[in-house]
Amino acid sequence: MTGLAALLPEGLAAAVEAATGARIAAVRPRGGGGASREGAELDLAWPDGRAASVYMNYDVHKAGAGDDAAFLREAAILRALSGTLADAGVRVAPYHASVPEQRALVCGLVPGRDRFAAIADPAQRDALARDFMGQLAALHHIDVAASLVEGMGPIEPTETLVRRRIADLRKANSGRAWDPLIHLSLGWLEANIPANMPPPVIVHGDAGPGNFLYDGDRVTALLDWELVHYGDPMADLAMLCLRMLFQDFVPLPRAFAAYRAAGGHRVDLARVRYWRLLFQTGFARRARYDDPDAPPPPNLGMNLVYSTIHRRVLSEALAEAAGVTLPPVALPDAPSGAHDRSFALALDDLKEVIVPRVADQQAAVKAKGLARLIKWWRAIERFEPGFHAAEQREIEAALGFEFEDHAAAWKAFCDEVAGDRIAMTSAIILCNAHETREAALMADAMGGLAATKFAPLEQ
Repeated sequence: MTGLAALLPEGLAAAVEAATGARIAAVRPRGGGGASREGAELDLAWPDGRAASVYMNYDVHKAGAGDDAAFLREAAILRALSGTLADAGVRVAPYHASVPEQRALVCGLVPGRDRFAAIADPAQRDALARDFMGQLAALHHIDVAASLVEGMGPIEPTETLVRRRIADLRKANSGRAWDPLIHLSLGWLEANIPANMPPPVIVHGDAGPGNFLYDGDRVTALLDWELVHYGDPMADLAMLCLRMLFQDFVPLPRAFAAYRAAGGHRVDLARVRYWRLLFQTGFARRARYDDPDAPPPPNLGMNLVYSTIHRRVLSEALAEAAGVTLPPVALPDAPSGAHDRSFALALDDLKEVIVPRVADQQAAVKAKGLARLIKWWRAIERFEPGFHAAEQREIEAALGFEFEDHAAAWKAFCDEVAGDRIAMTSAIILCNAHETREAALMADAMGGLAATKFAPLEQ
C-alpha cells in the first residue's frame, strides 16, 4: 500500500479506504474530472471478496477554502440519484463514498465515451442530443418540495440565489483582484434581475457536452455535479451555451426544442441570456492565476486559455446585453521578439522529445499546458508593447488626459470605472478592446479555440 499511496496526495488513500471499507489494490492516475480537479482510477477490494474499479476525482487545494458546501451538494445529489431518487431516471455514476476533507469523490466506473464531437453520424448526434436534453428534463421534473435531497441545503427563491451570487462576486472583486470588466457586468446584472422566476428545481449547474458519457445514442451518465443547486431550470440551458464555447453540440434551437419535447420547462430565452452572462462573469475572474495567495490551478496553461476566452466572450456578451455596438480593435503587428528562437527550441523539445516519452497522463497534460504558456510568453514579448501603446492612446482619448505610461493610463481607467465616473458605453468598449488584445496574445496557445463565440440561441 505504501507505493500506491505515494501516487495520491498525502493521506488520501487511507481516507478513501476508511470511507469505503475497502482496500485499494491499484491506483492509475488520470486527467482531472473537471477543470479544477485531478483524478485517478482505483481498484477496490472488500473483505467479503467483492471488488470494483472506480473513478475518484479530487481537489485537495480547494478543501477548506470556504466553499466546501458545493462539494457536499455534489456528493449528496449523486448519493440520492444512486438511491432514493433513482426512479427519476437520471443516469449517474454509482456513488461509493466521499472524503470532504480532501474534496475526493469516489464513484463506480460507467461505460461510455465523452467526446460528442467525435460522432460523425448526424442521426446519432441528434438522437444522443435528444436523450441528453431528456435527462435534463427528467432532472428538472423531480419534485424537490416532496423529495428534499439530504445534504443539498434549503430551498430558497431563485432571486435570493441570484442576489447572493452577485454579492459574492462583488466581494471577490476587491483589493488586488478588482477587475473593471467584472464590475461593469455585475452592475448590469444587478439592475436587470429577471422577475417572476419559477419555483426552484434541481439544476445540474454544468450541463453540456464533455460532462456526460454516452454509448451509441444513449446517455450512460451525467458527470461533474460540482455546481449542482436548487434554482432556475434555464440556468442549465445557459450553462449548455457556455460549454459549447469549447465543445461541439447540436444547434441550440434544436437542443431547446428537444428539451421542451421531453417535458422540460418552457424555454425563456431572456432568462437564458441572463444566466449565461451571470455564469460567464463568475468564470471570467482571474484571481486564481494572479493572486499569489490563491492555490495553484491544476493546469495553468489550459486554465489560462479557458479564462482568456471567458473574458473576451464576457466583454462581447455584456456589450450585447447593454446595447453597445463594439468598434474594431486595433491589433498592431510587430517583428519577432529577441528571444523568439529560445521559445521555439523549448517548444520543439516539448513536442518532439518530452511529450512522446511521458507515460504518466497527468505529466503529459501538464507538459502540453507548459507549451501553451511558452507560446503565450513569446506573444507577450512580441506584441504587448504595441498593444499597450494602442490601449494607452484609447484611454487618453476617453478620459481626456495624457499619461506617462500604459500602467498609469490603465490605473486611471480602473479608478474611473470603480467610481462610476465614466459612461458605461465607453467603459465597455475599452474593456472589450483590452480583452480582445489579451486574447490575441493567447491566440497561438488557443489554437482552434481562438475565435470561439456563443452559439446562436435562435434560428
